[in-house]
Amino acid sequence: MSEKNNNERLIEFHQTSGAIDILDILREEMGQWLEEAQDESKHEALENVLAHIATLESEYKIRLQKVQE
Repeated sequence: MSEKNNNERLIEFHQTSGAIDILDILREEMGQWLEEAQDESKHEALENVLAHIATLESEYKIRLQKVQE
C-alpha cells in the first residue's frame, strides 16, 4: 500500500512540475506579446492573461509543496 502511495505521489510530483514548467514558458511568451501589443485593448487582455497564468502558477507551486511533504 505504501509503495502505491509513493508511486502516486511521484506521478503527481512530475505532473505538477511539468505544469509549472509549461506555465513558466507560457508566461514568458505572453510577456513578449504584451511588450509587442500595439493597442490598449490587446495590452489589457494580455495583462489579464498574465495575471491568470500567475495565479495558476502559484496554485501549482502550493500543490508541489504539499506533494513534497
